[in-house]
Amino acid sequence: MNRLLIMVLLALAGLWALPAYAASQYEESLKQLAEGVIADAVKAGKGQLALVDFADVKGAVTPIGKFLAEELGTQILVAGELKVVDHTMVGSTLKKFNVTRFEPTQAKAVNQAAKAVRADVFATGSYLVSPEGLRVTVKLLDPSTLHSLGATRGTIPKAGPLAELIKEAHKPPVMKVDLTAKPAPPPGLGSHSNEYYQLVVTALHRREKQISADLTIENKSSRDIKVLCQLQDTLLEDNHGGQWKLEVENNREGLCMRGIEIPRRGKGRAVLTFSASTDESGDQITFRYHEKSPRPDALFSIEGLKAESAEILPASVDTSAPPSN
Repeated sequence: MNRLLIMVLLALAGLWALPAYAASQYEESLKQLAEGVIADAVKAGKGQLALVDFADVKGAVTPIGKFLAEELGTQILVAGELKVVDHTMVGSTLKKFNVTRFEPTQAKAVNQAAKAVRADVFATGSYLVSPEGLRVTVKLLDPSTLHSLGATRGTIPKAGPLAELIKEAHKPPVMKVDLTAKPAPPPGLGSHSNEYYQLVVTALHRREKQISADLTIENKSSRDIKVLCQLQDTLLEDNHGGQWKLEVENNREGLCMRGIEIPRRGKGRAVLTFSASTDESGDQITFRYHEKSPRPDALFSIEGLKAESAEILPASVDTSAPPSN
């Protein structure tokens, strides 16, 4: 009787250990895939990577493919040897330049997209669902030539959120009618949102060779965060190629020098003052942001902004609102 009880307990222990083991195998497989991509990029002398949504064997981009690209990008970013361009910005920029395939007929558009996001290498991927897991192939492409710089393969177990996505992919389609209204965009000139915060450009004030950007930042995470940007690489660009950059003397405090602390569910305000060497005349402005915290070396852009003329530039002040109830 005691022997039978011991056998039952051992069997139950084995069942409890299966999910943890599968999760461990998932993380290790993803890490090995990331290490292969990093090794190829470093060997080719590349430092700034743009990941494209992965495709299935039919060439279609699926939720699984998007998830794999985001997971791999996070793993590469954590390793710290490469800079990874914000995944959302890569997708919107490729769409802007009408890039649908990485082939010679679209070489010019691919190169333009790479310059827009400041990437010196693209990573494209494909996957095949097999009984063992997802067989993933990642290729590195030179944006200027579209020549292959290396390829990495690996098998990722069907574990965690990936298992749920695979189940969803095999469900029969259900016709749904969405009767709910889409949420209104946040007030302001433009915004960017990620898992940590939402940044809104509420106003751009222009006088001669300076533009001040009034920003509102809302903490979306479940903890207090510090938001900090890279002074040298955070700038404004207009549609004529003109640039306004941040100078230390005009931004001694705040977002790109000390950063701002934002409590959980709280909001912060920042004003950045950009300067240009000449009176730039472009009317469409793009805000390019290089993040240092809470995401190290993340890049994103907010396009289609317009600046209003102002007699007096607002002072560069950062404030934090208390958490909402």
